[in-house]
Amino acid sequence: MITPALAPESLRWVRWCIGLAATAVGALSVHAIMLQVFDVPFPDLSVIPGPFKLVVRIAAALALIIFWQRAASRVEGSFLKRWGLLFVIAAMLQESLLRGPFMEGYCTTAWVFAFVGNLQKLTSIAVVAALVVVAAPRLTRVWQKVVAAAVIATFGMFIATPLIGMAMAPVMASIASLAPQSEWCTLPYGPNVLIPAYLTFAEPVLACIAAAGLIWNRLSPSRALRFAQFTLLILAIKNQLLMPFIYAAFAKVPLVDAFVSESQFALEAVALALLAGVTWEWTRPKARQPAMGPVD
Repeated sequence: MITPALAPESLRWVRWCIGLAATAVGALSVHAIMLQVFDVPFPDLSVIPGPFKLVVRIAAALALIIFWQRAASRVEGSFLKRWGLLFVIAAMLQESLLRGPFMEGYCTTAWVFAFVGNLQKLTSIAVVAALVVVAAPRLTRVWQKVVAAAVIATFGMFIATPLIGMAMAPVMASIASLAPQSEWCTLPYGPNVLIPAYLTFAEPVLACIAAAGLIWNRLSPSRALRFAQFTLLILAIKNQLLMPFIYAAFAKVPLVDAFVSESQFALEAVALALLAGVTWEWTRPKARQPAMGPVD
């Protein structure tokens, strides 16, 4: 369970709801405006070589380790509860718990295929979260965290994910006839797409505010550095810290165009982290713990 300092009754609900709505609209609008108004295309991440995808996952695993080292003391209970909390936060930040499969099912009407297929990604996130919960308390030096992140990411990408795929293969084969045949959500998006997109964006917003609540006072005492540290962690967990630079290096379009294409998601993540931080500061309980020093 989460300690009383984070209990829902201690939050000021009116401000909390306003902050949640403002964070969702502000963050997602960065992506929506770049996509709809400035015609920034979606990136084709399939061009990125495997080793560089691994680098992105290592950064995400390292961010989860750093995050959990600061969050763990705020969470009481068994390993199962701790693992479950980290898994839910990571999955929601990556929009993989409900939003991803929901929007895929909504735009293709292939609901069953979307949600069943998403189980593979969820299981991979669960494996990484479990390894982080086990390893993080034992890592005291920076090099240990980096090595552990590399091992966890490599295991997740090259061992856990293929094994999960093999286990899910018979299930996916049995529902192959339910695979999407087309997608009706096409640009420019109208209210019938934008409304569910904004409503379901509550998933990463809730996770980001919860993450802020768990570690906010364990970041730098400097407010500016605290926001910077939190933003970097969220960017990395969402696989966006390095992705714009890596995609720009391998995309089959001009460098600047490729960087801007992927940056729509990185900037969305930046806005999400900053607005979630502001929301937490605006709504957090009066009972505070002293700052515990910067992210190392």
